[in-house]
Amino acid sequence: MAERLKGEARRKIILDGYANNEPLKDIAAKLGCSLASLKVSASKLGCTRTPQEAANFRRGFCIPENKRRDYYQLMTAGQYRSRECAQMLGLL
Repeated sequence: MAERLKGEARRKIILDGYANNEPLKDIAAKLGCSLASLKVSASKLGCTRTPQEAANFRRGFCIPENKRRDYYQLMTAGQYRSRECAQMLGLL
């Protein structure tokens, strides 16, 4: 969308995008604004992702509490990639 959206339409797109777990770049492109502007608007609306939710979104899978310690140990000490650790722990 070339034109910038204001008001209620902008709020609806931001809330729907966060609810549907869309990438932030896609939401910003729909709005015709920068990524920083989108993050500020989402923060004001109270719909931002927690650091844990953001990490799960980037990874593409969720790490259960009981395997979190093993996962991070493999990542740091074993120097494995995220996907490799998930496969070893049976998360994928």
